[in-house]
Amino acid sequence: MPGTSNERAGYSSRPPGSPARGPNIVLNYLPVRYKPGKFSAGVLPFDGPEQLKKLSQDLAASHVVVRLGPSIVCVPTTVDAPVVGAAKKFDTEEDLSVVTPLLRAAVGRILTERWRFELLRRQPLDFVSRLPGRDLLVKAAGGVHLEGLHVYPQYRLEARRRGPGKIPGLLVGIKTRYEIDLPVSELMRRGISVQGRYVMAHDGSKPTPGMDPRASRRLLGRVTAVHGDTLQLTDSSGRSEVAASDVWLESRREALGDVLEVAAGRDFKRIESQLAEEQFRFGGAEGRLARIEEISNRLISLNPLTIAPDVRAAIGAPAGTTRPVPVRKMEAPTFVFDLAGGKTHRFVRPGLEKFGPVDSEGFTPKTPRITLITPQQFAGRAEQYLNGLLYGLPGTSYEKGFVRTYSLVDCKVERVVFEGGACDPEAYRQACLRAAAGTRPDLAFVVVSEEQEHLAGDESPYYVSKSILMGQGIPVQEVQIETIETADLPSTCSSIAMACYAKLGGTPFVIATTRRPMAHELVIGIGRADVQTTRHGTGQRFVGITTVFSSDGNYLLSNASHQTTYEHYPQELLRTLKSCIRDVESRDGWQRDDTIRLIFHVFKPLKDAEAQAVKGLVEQLTSRYAGIDFAFLHVSDDHDWLMFDPTGAGRRSGRRTIGKAVPTRGLAVEASGSEMLITVTDAADMKQPLQGAPRPLKIQLHRESTFTDLHYLAGQVLRFSALSWRRFFPDHLPVTIRYSTLIADLLGHLRAVTNWNPDSIFTTELRHSRWFL
Repeated sequence: MPGTSNERAGYSSRPPGSPARGPNIVLNYLPVRYKPGKFSAGVLPFDGPEQLKKLSQDLAASHVVVRLGPSIVCVPTTVDAPVVGAAKKFDTEEDLSVVTPLLRAAVGRILTERWRFELLRRQPLDFVSRLPGRDLLVKAAGGVHLEGLHVYPQYRLEARRRGPGKIPGLLVGIKTRYEIDLPVSELMRRGISVQGRYVMAHDGSKPTPGMDPRASRRLLGRVTAVHGDTLQLTDSSGRSEVAASDVWLESRREALGDVLEVAAGRDFKRIESQLAEEQFRFGGAEGRLARIEEISNRLISLNPLTIAPDVRAAIGAPAGTTRPVPVRKMEAPTFVFDLAGGKTHRFVRPGLEKFGPVDSEGFTPKTPRITLITPQQFAGRAEQYLNGLLYGLPGTSYEKGFVRTYSLVDCKVERVVFEGGACDPEAYRQACLRAAAGTRPDLAFVVVSEEQEHLAGDESPYYVSKSILMGQGIPVQEVQIETIETADLPSTCSSIAMACYAKLGGTPFVIATTRRPMAHELVIGIGRADVQTTRHGTGQRFVGITTVFSSDGNYLLSNASHQTTYEHYPQELLRTLKSCIRDVESRDGWQRDDTIRLIFHVFKPLKDAEAQAVKGLVEQLTSRYAGIDFAFLHVSDDHDWLMFDPTGAGRRSGRRTIGKAVPTRGLAVEASGSEMLITVTDAADMKQPLQGAPRPLKIQLHRESTFTDLHYLAGQVLRFSALSWRRFFPDHLPVTIRYSTLIADLLGHLRAVTNWNPDSIFTTELRHSRWFL
């Protein structure tokens, strides 16, 4: 069947964890070999950050200064440098905590002294290539002069103690950097509006040799008014006004695009299109791999590097080019469609059509009440669409419809049709109040329009409708009239039907666990919504989001903390976590001789104190059981790691090929002893011909974890990425993180609606609904 999730995702049916026999994966990691031997350095007791900072500044020209626990190590980088502190011998292969900063400093000297780059940052090494021919915007402009506007390559070199194969090396990050070098006064003179934009100013620091002057620019504030050459600011770091000649526009992509549109005039569309092509040539998988190999070749030509007296290093080609990187192919999930586990299918959509949902026998209500809420101008089309959604589209792939697919008896539909436009929030408010005032529906189906997408808070019919109905415990499915009129109606109906069933509290499918763990296993996603009023963090508050799943991926419940400051956020998060665990403990009837395993997927790296606090809480809650295991996993797609398959042919899309050199989904590589990289997007998942190289998912195991089987955890993360009940295709994030993100995003927007009470989500029937899908 076309478009099925596993088929398009490139999964393998090979046993879990078996070595991949397919592509030879190449990473953006340059292995480094240190010549075995000893070297001398001075050691001082650590007396505080100020001492460390002063030593680093005073000895910058002759030493590398490293904090090592209770000590400071001062390593001479020149033969005539004096010993600072008590002399001690170190080993190049064993003392990587000292040797790695030497490598970073040596590469930094190569960048600044030999190659004449200027650094944006020293740890890791960030720099921009402004060499002739490197500006992507100049290439795209084709002779049109665009003063002060640039799109440059930006690189990051991170020296690491360990990488794949436990080998030291350099991680090479690559991205594009947008720059607007004209001061705001000049932009205003050229007719560019800056009101509502954020501006940057020098922080007043003195220029440092080898550093890029732009590194001292800091966010200053947002422009609210312009009076001559004076800008009035809000959300500022302290200043309420500033001279336009002293600041620069924040160099974001959208800001550069607005300036470019004015500067390029009638050439704008052509240049914009060509810039996208140039960025793809640079940032696509093939382009990035070529840039990494270019950097590698230049560094290899300098081997061996003397990074300190008696310390030599040799930098190698990207990992995977000279010897294979150990790669494992993860097992494809099998989807389950009944409580006994006997009805299974490799693909979600045909499985649902054949078997129905997991909980079809016990699901209630079998005849759900659905209220259609629509403006009069959309009423006819909305009724036709809802009828097709519920009872099927004959002669299409969505022939069975919602009622038969999800084993319902029928649906009882009521209509609330109102006068008012698609952008009239008050008309929507009154209609939703009418719908909630009568017999409570099990689901509200609200029709909106694309033209209101830019609206927020009380001006948004979308969020006003959500606020009114969800405040009464009624889950909401909103659909745009433009979606109703789409040519791909069967596909959209299928996805919306699955989301509706989940919002009604149903379970469409789970994953098979034929090798079920012996412990009671919960997978807990921890996210955060930032209730932020400013870019500078003033008045910022946080809401902790907790989602709980069983080991087969069944969504159990979610909870959220009260709004709180960052200082009190951990305590509030622990409170909600305690509530969630107790709910599941009671629901599943845990016994005294049971073993409990809790796997936490977190949106940011946990500090040691946070991990210890969570660990202590759960040990306290579960002290009466036979055993307790923890795994704290930071799950992230925000990192510099990249994986390539140089032989990957991609797929044809019209006249273009999408996804060349992109690996298949489901490959796992150990980035270090505690880190794993997992490919979650392959050529079949890439929609745009000019889409850049997809990043793998990175999972990092916290040292406080007691359950440390990284391969088991990686396989579970990958399976959970195929579990979203809002789409039939795999996601690039596991549902533990994706659901937390959806909850956080919706809560963040709803807080701007008058009288919205977030407690209603977690104190009504919505708590066990997937209201956020």
